[in-house]
Amino acid sequence: MKGVILAGGTGSRLDPLTKVTNKHLLPIGEKPMVQWAADALADAGVRELLLVTGGDHVDDFRRYFGNDVRYAQQERAGGIAEALGLARDFVGDERLVVMLADNVYGGSIAPTIANFKDQERGARVLLAHVRETEHLRHLGVPRINDGRIAEIVEKPVEPPGRLAVTGLYCYEPDVFDVVATLEPSGRGELEITDVNNHYAREGTLEFDVFSGYWGDAGESIPTYYEVIDRFKRAQDPYVRGDRMQRIPLRRFDDERGWFAEVARLEGMPRQPLQTNVSFSRRGTIRGLHYHERGQDDLFVCLQGRARVVALDRDTGETFAEDIGDGNFAAVYVPGNLAHGFEALTDVLMLYHVTEVYDDKDPDEHQVPWDDPRVVHLWSTKSPILSERDRSS
Repeated sequence: MKGVILAGGTGSRLDPLTKVTNKHLLPIGEKPMVQWAADALADAGVRELLLVTGGDHVDDFRRYFGNDVRYAQQERAGGIAEALGLARDFVGDERLVVMLADNVYGGSIAPTIANFKDQERGARVLLAHVRETEHLRHLGVPRINDGRIAEIVEKPVEPPGRLAVTGLYCYEPDVFDVVATLEPSGRGELEITDVNNHYAREGTLEFDVFSGYWGDAGESIPTYYEVIDRFKRAQDPYVRGDRMQRIPLRRFDDERGWFAEVARLEGMPRQPLQTNVSFSRRGTIRGLHYHERGQDDLFVCLQGRARVVALDRDTGETFAEDIGDGNFAAVYVPGNLAHGFEALTDVLMLYHVTEVYDDKDPDEHQVPWDDPRVVHLWSTKSPILSERDRSS
């Protein structure tokens, strides 16, 4: 599979920061913006890259990347789809993944690319949850019917959902034939939404929903600085915000057995006041629960393997992480998320909590384990449940 990084545009929305450089060479954390895109693709196994840029910026990127990537130049601001069309000779008859260099992902894109490799034909896009309606009005928003994208509405006045199309697109090589049929939009550009809607009409446009932080750093100067801040926090062990986070822990094995960390508490936004341990038989689901008083939880699987699942009840955004054998890590769940776990094997679970449990006034509220927003995340369809979870 080939990778195409699109780093064109005039950068006018980030003026005056872009008076002396291409916007994709501006820093996000310790790297230029474009490096995050290249690293995300490389981490997903896509290492043969073409970078498409405009104006006189090819030399700027060549000074940075050298011969590690190939280059193509877009003569004018003709749209994302036109820039994609310049990759035809580079791609040949292989599949490709296209990434907008100003889109920043606080997590791995590898699952989407792996899913596309298994997809028989068509295209695949990566969606993300967006809270603000006004923000959605500036994005491509899919209309989803019966689990499939019926169409993508560009910059809708009334968004048809809370998901937006991000800057990651996977295509078969026939995408270049699609691009060749496009007519310029009202702004004189070939639109990537028209490409994606071609596959939607064919019924071959698949999608994934990104579970981490996503931001468009090229949208405006305030958004650029917001992305820097949010992306930095997404890299931190604990997020002072609204997302579940995986926290790597160290484990040392020798002939005697093993020794392991079970928490790094100094970084938690709120300090835990109680630590609990539970044993669950394979196939058990505990949850989903949420805490109106905002109890945070830190889950560790000491033995066996468990799947921790969380749900943002406001946006429908979901998170899942398998921990324990093969992935010794903690999972931090902010108190605003409904959460629970499934025992993929017999498991011994430890969890630190930021409130002391009061059986006379328990701050535990239920979301059904088979809520349609999360039911697909469990591996079992007939779990072992408590009476309370069964009746929720």
